[in-house]
Parts: sequence; structure tokens; C-alpha cells
Amino acid sequence: MAEPEIPKYLIPQIQPEAAEFWAGTVRGELRVQRCMTCGLHQHYPRSVCSHCGLGSLDAGTIEWVTAAGTGIVHSFTVIRQHGIPPFRTDVPFVVALVDLTEQGARILGRMPSIDPGDARIAMTVRAMFLPASADVAFVEFEPEG
Repeated sequence: MAEPEIPKYLIPQIQPEAAEFWAGTVRGELRVQRCMTCGLHQHYPRSVCSHCGLGSLDAGTIEWVTAAGTGIVHSFTVIRQHGIPPFRTDVPFVVALVDLTEQGARILGRMPSIDPGDARIAMTVRAMFLPASADVAFVEFEPEG
């Protein structure tokens, strides 16, 4: 089955602090930042540690690491109405907030392969990547196992 064409208006403009995250998605890698001061991870990419406020990209105390791509559903919602293509033909679908295995990092993503009635908090999931352009792939999740 062919991948759906992603409308250009859905593709984000890549900001400098997020360039490595998006480059990783194209390679099929989930890249997150790790603060070398407190040891915690973060997502979305930032120039300062969201946990301790001491680590920073400028000081070289925030580094990029490749995450395992696994995590636990912290919360989720079921989208039942959506007027924007291509989503209007996909309803209903699950969007989950996932606590990654890397402590401190949490990421939001669709779970297109799961029936909304089967979504559960605390279910184990793994990342997969939906190509959107030459520079971007969207992170989605599927149940692990």
C-alpha cells in the first residue's frame, strides 16, 4: 500500500535547535536531547534543559542521543472529527502522549495501527516513522509485541 501524500502545509519549518531531531526521523532514528548536568532527557528540542535549567546547547552541556524508540502511553485521546485533509478520512484515530524509555522525555504521536477501543494508558509502544518530505518524517507509535 502506498504512503499517503502529506500536504505541504503540514510539514514543519525546521528550527535550528530541532534540526537534528528531524534529520534523525528521516534516518528512522528517534533523536532526543540529554542534559549532561542533570542526566535527564527532553523532547521537544530546546536550547536549555527543561528539567534543571542549567544545561544548555551554548555551553555544550546538552547532547543529542538516539532513543530506543520505545515507551509507555502516559495519556491518549481519540480524534473523532477532523476537517483537515488527510485526517478527515482517518477518523477515528488515537493520539498518544508517550513517556519514552529515556527518563524525562515525553513525545506526542499518532497511533494509526491501533483501534481506538484498544488504546490503553500504560501500554508499551514503539516508534515508527512516516516520511513526509526529504527533510521530515513524522513519529508515530504502534503497540509493541
